[in-house]
Amino acid sequence: METIIVALDGPESERALPAAQELAKQFMSRIVVVHVNQLMPGARGGRFATHADEDERTARLHEVVAKLRAEGFEADLELATTSLGHPASIISRKAQEHRAGAIVIATRGHKPMVGVLASSVTQRLLHDAPCPVMVITPATTRETFHAVRRQEPVAA
Repeated sequence: METIIVALDGPESERALPAAQELAKQFMSRIVVVHVNQLMPGARGGRFATHADEDERTARLHEVVAKLRAEGFEADLELATTSLGHPASIISRKAQEHRAGAIVIATRGHKPMVGVLASSVTQRLLHDAPCPVMVITPATTRETFHAVRRQEPVAA
């Protein structure tokens, strides 16, 4: 597993980072942070970001990648902008481009029906992804992720 994609779209999604870091440590993988800026149609044919704080989100992602690098991880940031594509499709495409071994994403914890009706990125990614997807729920804590040390077999 040479590459792990971690999909981030704001502070709440950063809960996915500990899992991505643990996978990267275990498999000596690089981490590619992927963020999709969705544009919505505006007046007179213009487009505007779905999130009013998109500039702050992007700046934060640069900080996250810098911190990962400072901690010794090989890390890159991939920013994508779309007004037509679904974020899950773009994340899947990035995973394919990077030949990722896994995608890590945090869910907001919507009930399944709400996720389907709201076109949840996580729900769609589970069906579109070219590799396994690890979903981090709101109940998941940093302590959940730790290396499992294998014990040497005992001679009989």
